[in-house]
Amino acid sequence: MRRFLVIAALTLLSACAAREGDPCVGAPPCPVYKTPEEAARAPACGSCQPAGVPAAPATPVAGQYPIPRGFQPWAEGFQDQLRFVVGDELKVTLPFYPDEEDQTTAVAPDGNIYVGLIGSVKAVNRTAGEVEADLKSRYSRYLRFPDVGVVPTSFSNRLVFVGGEVDKPGALPLRGPTGVLEAVFEAGGFKDTAYMKNVILIRRGPNNLPMMRFLDLKSFAQDGTPTENTLLRPFDIIFVPKSPIAKVNQFVEQYIEGVIPFNQSFNYLIFQQS
Repeated sequence: MRRFLVIAALTLLSACAAREGDPCVGAPPCPVYKTPEEAARAPACGSCQPAGVPAAPATPVAGQYPIPRGFQPWAEGFQDQLRFVVGDELKVTLPFYPDEEDQTTAVAPDGNIYVGLIGSVKAVNRTAGEVEADLKSRYSRYLRFPDVGVVPTSFSNRLVFVGGEVDKPGALPLRGPTGVLEAVFEAGGFKDTAYMKNVILIRRGPNNLPMMRFLDLKSFAQDGTPTENTLLRPFDIIFVPKSPIAKVNQFVEQYIEGVIPFNQSFNYLIFQQS
């Protein structure tokens, strides 16, 4: 069921490219701002904002597009550290209390681990250090020396999702350092109809909110521009459109929010079930 939902969602996304007769076709591209101050003073870009819909903020995504509603600015480096996902197992130790047995627990579908004396503790999307700090704070109510150790012992599958104009859209296992272009090749490569200059990358960011950026893989293929072939993180979503996306907010509203359950909690749990 999980695979069906993801593949169906990514397949439907391929309809989002601007079509002939769409008032967004031919809209001038957003400028590339040199400073945040310049971006803040600039009007929202694009010439086809529908009536009654507020204009998007002018802060650029990847230097080209405004941040769509419901997304936060791209935070480079947020997921450079290993973060727990559903199904990961970890060991909790109390080094100053050798009589207490180490506890091995798995991250449950609700995103929590369950530890004796403490109960449930959030683990999903946290690093081992962040879980340790939370446990230490809770154990301090009961123990004089509440130092805690958290050690990952096994990991569930880390997946990424590739859709749009690729030959084999769907979920792929993430094995070691992998760039966006490598994932596209694993998904069968670009179709002839792919627009490589506007490849979309969606990632879970701080506070579990979604981030989006646009990547120019055509430039990377031609010039080797390293910033355009971003290293992937678990559960990233890549979408390759057919043609330039003239209007970011319309794309998000119609082909992301309407298909994939991105909301304020950015609940990824449906992608993490085995």
